[in-house]
Amino acid sequence: MKKVILAAMAVLSLTACGKETIREVLVTTPSTEAPVVEVNKFDQYLFDVRAESAQARTMSDEELLKFGTLICDALDAGNSLDSIITLLAGYSSGTYDTDLYAMIIVSSVKNICPEWQSYINGATS
Repeated sequence: MKKVILAAMAVLSLTACGKETIREVLVTTPSTEAPVVEVNKFDQYLFDVRAESAQARTMSDEELLKFGTLICDALDAGNSLDSIITLLAGYSSGTYDTDLYAMIIVSSVKNICPEWQSYINGATS
């Protein structure tokens, strides 16, 4: 039995002589694209308003979110853009307020209620 095992090992070792073992290695290149990070629409709204209005940077998230959702609710209720602007202008005490309210309207529609985007685009054309 030992002779059979030794003979088998000798045959196997001889058959392996002169052959190269090739290994395939999978090489992957890391993606150069940044991972997509999903941003909450309310967070994006706050970022946009504050990026364009210095006055907004002095307001709390809660105050800005109330204004933003108020704009969307008013549009949902059938109010025109003109009536919303008129309402907000009544609270304005100067240029900075006007800029703030303009950014609130634009950012609200862009981020919170984008279904009104075409309406706003049509009203400002």
